[in-house]
Amino acid sequence: MARSGRIKARKKKTKRKPYLYLLVSLGVIGSLGLYFFLLPKFAEKKIVQPIPPAPSPAARLPEEPRREKEPPPAPMPRLALIIDDGGYNVDKIKAIMEAGCPLTVAILPNTPHARETALLAHRGGAEVMLHLPMEPKESDRYSLEKDTVLSGMGKNEVQEILERGLKEIPHVRGVNNHMGSKATEDMRVMRALMEILKKEGLYFVDSHTSPRTVGPQAARQAGVAFGNNARFIDPAKDLGAIKKAIRLAMKKAKKEGKAIAIGHPHPLTARAIREMIPEIEAAGIKLVRASEVVG
Repeated sequence: MARSGRIKARKKKTKRKPYLYLLVSLGVIGSLGLYFFLLPKFAEKKIVQPIPPAPSPAARLPEEPRREKEPPPAPMPRLALIIDDGGYNVDKIKAIMEAGCPLTVAILPNTPHARETALLAHRGGAEVMLHLPMEPKESDRYSLEKDTVLSGMGKNEVQEILERGLKEIPHVRGVNNHMGSKATEDMRVMRALMEILKKEGLYFVDSHTSPRTVGPQAARQAGVAFGNNARFIDPAKDLGAIKKAIRLAMKKAKKEGKAIAIGHPHPLTARAIREMIPEIEAAGIKLVRASEVVG
């Protein structure tokens, strides 16, 4: 009896083992399933959120304070002095040029020393202009130059006069009017002149002998660089008056950034320019040639 009882007990224990194996197997399968289920999720997270690269040594340095760029210095005011009526007397032009500053010499065509004056001015560093004779009002009161441009002339005749003057005088960079208070008010005449100036690449300075001049308007329409005379500096042959006129031109240059003033080859004008150079420089104004103030 005792033996048969032990046999029964063993059989009972043996019957329980399959359940244990089943539970272990299910646990292992579940663990594997969970692992294979979660593995892609971890892989996705690694791709979406990559590890940032380590900062370079330069990036870890403290940032330097930003320095604001200093604005460029304002350009110096410019003053161009034009000496009209060149061509009659070479020595007077030499005396003006001995001032040693940038100048522009406007030379009349058909004068005894037109070509010689142009060459002298060019070699001395001055700029050369054609000082074109043009009809004034009350012309019967004046002795007109040969080849003066008149308001009644046709386009071809006006242009032929200009072209002859340009051929006669070498190194010309621009043109200004000699007298011309009547002709510069005539748009037809001024357009004829501007057509040639545009073709030759020359600038125009209106001597401003008439408040109703159409020179600047005609130049603007034709695309010709131009400037306006601010004042004549030597209508009175007096040293103090000439210096005062130069100071007024300086004042305009400081106010507007640039200015043009016109003088003539007189000994007092030469002396006034020479003595005024230190004052002009001390005022922060740059003396330049006419081409540097037209636009």
